[in-house]
Amino acid sequence: MEVHRCRFVEYQPAAINSLDFTPSTVKRTRLAVGRANGNIEIWDPTHNFRLEKTIPGGEDLSVESVVWAHQNTVVNPDPDDDPEDLKKETELLLQKPPRLFSSGLNSYIIEWDTTTLTAKRSCDSNGGAVWCLAVNSKGTRLAAGCEDGCIRMFDIADDNLEYIRTFEPQKGRVLSIAWAPKDEFIVSGGSDSAIRTWDPKTGRTIHRMTVAKNRKEQTLVWAVAALRGNTIVSGDSRGAVTFWDSKLGTVKQSIRAHGADVLCVAASKDGNQVFSAGVDRKVTAFRRTLKKDSSKNEKNSASKGSGKTVHEWINVGSRRYHWHDIRALALDERPHINSIVSGGVDVELVSCPAIEFPKLIQNRLPPFSQKYIVSLSKAHKIVMGTFFNSISLWRLGAAANVDTASKNPALPEMIKPHQLALELKLKPDCNITSSALSQDANWLAVSDVESVRLFRVSQSADPALLEVKKQRIFETSLNTYLATHNAAPGAHHVIFTPGSDKLIIVTVECRLLIVDISKAEDGIFEIVREFGHHRGLDSDGNPYEDDNTVATVVSVDVSSDGQWLATGDDDNRIHIFNLDNLKHHMKLPQSSVPHTALSFNDFRPNELCVALATNAFYIYDVEHKRLTNWSYTHQDMTGSRLLEQRDRIRGVMYNPAEQDKMILYGSTYMCLVDIKDKPVPKKLGKRKGKSNNSEADVTEKQQQNAKSTSNGSLSISISYQYQQILHCGFIGENQMAVIERPKFSVLENLPPSFYKAHFAAS
Repeated sequence: MEVHRCRFVEYQPAAINSLDFTPSTVKRTRLAVGRANGNIEIWDPTHNFRLEKTIPGGEDLSVESVVWAHQNTVVNPDPDDDPEDLKKETELLLQKPPRLFSSGLNSYIIEWDTTTLTAKRSCDSNGGAVWCLAVNSKGTRLAAGCEDGCIRMFDIADDNLEYIRTFEPQKGRVLSIAWAPKDEFIVSGGSDSAIRTWDPKTGRTIHRMTVAKNRKEQTLVWAVAALRGNTIVSGDSRGAVTFWDSKLGTVKQSIRAHGADVLCVAASKDGNQVFSAGVDRKVTAFRRTLKKDSSKNEKNSASKGSGKTVHEWINVGSRRYHWHDIRALALDERPHINSIVSGGVDVELVSCPAIEFPKLIQNRLPPFSQKYIVSLSKAHKIVMGTFFNSISLWRLGAAANVDTASKNPALPEMIKPHQLALELKLKPDCNITSSALSQDANWLAVSDVESVRLFRVSQSADPALLEVKKQRIFETSLNTYLATHNAAPGAHHVIFTPGSDKLIIVTVECRLLIVDISKAEDGIFEIVREFGHHRGLDSDGNPYEDDNTVATVVSVDVSSDGQWLATGDDDNRIHIFNLDNLKHHMKLPQSSVPHTALSFNDFRPNELCVALATNAFYIYDVEHKRLTNWSYTHQDMTGSRLLEQRDRIRGVMYNPAEQDKMILYGSTYMCLVDIKDKPVPKKLGKRKGKSNNSEADVTEKQQQNAKSTSNGSLSISISYQYQQILHCGFIGENQMAVIERPKFSVLENLPPSFYKAHFAAS
């Protein structure tokens, strides 16, 4: 097989600055990841973590802090309400989704809409850069630490975001902040070598605790946390993790656990476990134990025959999972999550079992899990790479023929190298959410949450180069349509049909727009159909009675014949649309396991492969509205090596030379699966009189028989030859293009990390 192994797409993910899990009152746990390029990623920690969606940032919009809030208490209840009424109101509050707030190097605190992935509201702190945020346990107050040395309190109860008060000023920046477990005080760490506790009602200092410092140099308190049992833990620039008595303002214990700055700490709910990490790349765990105090001054110790029992913190172990500074930690100790997650300058998230730390193996999450980084024009052998605010087009090169008959063939020489044909730079105000290159390589579409742009691609005067021309008539037509329908601009997804005659746009409000671009030469761009099924609307625009929620579309694919469009959202609703008659065709049976990829078979266009978060997958015949015979036979994939892979399936490709096989790939593996369709046994056949258009054709008993069919016939093979795969696709028979981004290529672009020499005695 001829493989174009390409590494010219130099996509560089941004550093991780902040992490936060949703509160325990939220049913669907999510992890928010704030990055230095302004992006906020939403990860689902179930099924070994998967990236669900990304809120796009922009230039100079670095996210320094990100927090979730979930109100669980009724504020200002009606005096006439009885306990039963208050209970119902509380239940309604708990059913609401959590709210997401972030802050950065500007003075604004922003609340994000996690469905449209746009800013919902913002509030100016008037204190310069906001370095840290913290939400109280009730989800009603937000405290912000600012550049000017002040803490500012905001009311976030009942969907508000309003300024309340400014605390007493201090010298230097407020670098870290946390609420006490029962909201009785706020603790902060600053750049003036001090830790302070505050009265949240008055904004006045309760205690001021000074950390040790070197001569003529302030110690920076990068991280603080408040634990049960009147304990505060801090991490500072000397590498010390210090435990304080919050009532007395005195040191309980100080441990020099790190060789450089401690940038983050995380603590368990019961206050018995603490994690710390920082510049020396170590994640260290501490646990609270009981010991007897042998102090002779303890009263009545002689009469009791033993010393007083006190708590002591011990270092239970540490691990170096990262290649650079660790800037953020997040802990969720619930049994179904049980994860301590770390991230930093090396752009990679690492998840470890929290309770067993440091005994069990870590889970490294791929830093290239975003979609639309790369797309491919097969006919013209053009690769498109998408960055945060720029796009590049490359022509694939060619190599000399390889002697495949030889056991050890020599590496072929490049006859024609890969060539950069076009580099398109866009305004950096908002990061790109999606991009698409048409199969005829004549069109290029780019979207962000503010606009959708269409470019005509043509040959430049230089045969090796391409040039683009912006289609302003398209923008005018689209914006007129959106304004007429009172719809917001911007989009999450853009994709062309294989015939390059239609452009599908999924707007930020989850509207599916079908745009006819076949009459572009006449300056006509017509929106021929709009679907609102992911907004809870039927084909006539009326709300569904049982399913009228709005959900973010996360997956889109079009069949190779241009007839079928498949879209899936984060509620795991997958809809199929017929692009020939522009009608809604069906909704797939809703699985309890979220999907990660949708892909139509290139050679059997009515067959849709749906990959799940467990790495299981099934193939659905959308035309006949039923599973394929192959999927009936292999419904139970228990024991498959594919289920053991830590990376989620991110794409599927099909070799024209082997049309009965498909290749599923993740970031670190490729899996070849034989999907040759075999006839269904007679006992699995349809009953007489049943319609061909219903999945109910196969009875529950028949499905159980199908599940019990031997799984040994599932033929798969897995290769780990390629690492950090961005995209794969076939450009001809036995001609595969693999675009990868090795980890060392990312690391070599980072600044030098901390290194401390250790010399042994001779």
